[in-house]
Amino acid sequence: MATIEERVQALEQEIAARKQAEEMLTIAVRALVSKEAFEKLQETMEESQAQNGKLFNVLINQGTLHNERMTNLQGQIIDLDGNVKRLQTEMRETRGDITDLKSIAQQILERLPEEPSSS
Repeated sequence: MATIEERVQALEQEIAARKQAEEMLTIAVRALVSKEAFEKLQETMEESQAQNGKLFNVLINQGTLHNERMTNLQGQIIDLDGNVKRLQTEMRETRGDITDLKSIAQQILERLPEEPSSS
């Protein structure tokens, strides 16, 4: 039979072995948790990049739409500017015609005999 001292020594060795095993398990669990946390972080980053890509595409599409609208508005402004210039030209011509009509009316009035005096 083993003496008490031998049994105590065996128990101390067993406790030391269990402590070492526990430390190894703790390290392994921490490594797994770290790996899981890293994978979760990586997944979050990938999702964020995908969302950023979608937002970037939305911004590009919105910019394209605004450019098309601006081009359309510029075309409308050019058309309106042309219409204003055409109307200004017509107004000048109309003023000229009115001046000509006034001149003709004045000439006609000058050619008419004066009204006879009623006596």
